Amino acid sequence: MRGYLPIAHGDLTTFLFSQSFVADSVFAPTQAFVQANLDCDEEEIEFLLSLLAGIQGLELRTKQSSPGIVLALELESGQCGDSGENSITLTSPLLWSQVQCALLSKTDDDELIWYATQEISREIDNWK
Repeated sequence: MRGYLPIAHGDLTTFLFSQSFVADSVFAPTQAFVQANLDCDEEEIEFLLSLLAGIQGLELRTKQSSPGIVLALELESGQCGDSGENSITLTSPLLWSQVQCALLSKTDDDELIWYATQEISREIDNWK
């Protein structure tokens, strides 16, 4: 299952360095979210969830000029706990190997900028 983790820049740096990160929950295609968006296909569901995570990512910025940061992750079924409206709780730490890409959000923009996993360490200082 794909999950979207809004993350502060400092936490991203820690995650990249330690290769592990404890998060309470991630945005994910829960049964309730899918049912509320029956007119959307899987790709549209993923897009909506990434936008929600992007909005929360903007709230985690330290400067207004910084982007909101979201990590798209491939979750293991054993990590998934209770599900809410649009998120699931996590029962174990996330591993860097689960990161599929980084998405950056900017204020008043419905598009997220995509970065491959191998680009994150090179670009991370530009996201402060």
